[in-house]
Amino acid sequence: MNTKSTVVFDIIGTCFSLDKPRQRLVELGAPPHALQLWFAQTLRDAFALSHAGSYRPLKEVLEAELPRTLKVLGIEADAEERSHVVNSFSELEPQPEALEAFRLLTTAGWKLVALTNGSEDSTHKLLDRANALEYFANIFSCDAIAKTKPHPDVYALAKQDASGDVWMVAAHAWDIAGAACAGLRTAFITQEEKDYLGVYPQPEVVASDLVEAANQIVEGMTPLLR
Repeated sequence: MNTKSTVVFDIIGTCFSLDKPRQRLVELGAPPHALQLWFAQTLRDAFALSHAGSYRPLKEVLEAELPRTLKVLGIEADAEERSHVVNSFSELEPQPEALEAFRLLTTAGWKLVALTNGSEDSTHKLLDRANALEYFANIFSCDAIAKTKPHPDVYALAKQDASGDVWMVAAHAWDIAGAACAGLRTAFITQEEKDYLGVYPQPEVVASDLVEAANQIVEGMTPLLR
């Protein structure tokens, strides 16, 4: 039986743009960087809770974090307005080149899986809405083990049914670092954070978008087709 290698995709901010929640915050009068502040603090506090041995789903942490972020920015918003912002995470649009990258990899024989700090259900809906669901063999959510990325147990979810090389593709340096420490090969997308951190294990691929990353992965090692 031939080996079929795997590409693991982060979803939020990597395969799907954060422009929608950014726009909702701007509509409330917040500066464009408010999205980065809110999302970064949400991830920090989700990580902290997980590291401490507890866990709450990402959406709950987003909801809890938003009032504080708005208060820091001096923005007043009622519960309905805040809900409108949080719910935009269910309306994320795919990156313009995402479907092309998925097609390129699957045509070359790679198995694709999603690995997300979001829920399995919300990820399924995002992929389905983007006509991308057919490309993915599995969706793994950290909810399944009540630990957030970058805990190594989360990356183990994506490795459990994989054979051959396992690549992680993400636009978050911390996610790439976690994957590298868990033994995955890594491709960092620079669209969101621009630069990688020198203190982290370095990615094997640095690309400007998903298609460039897919091309570099395929050119580096094309798996045997079944």
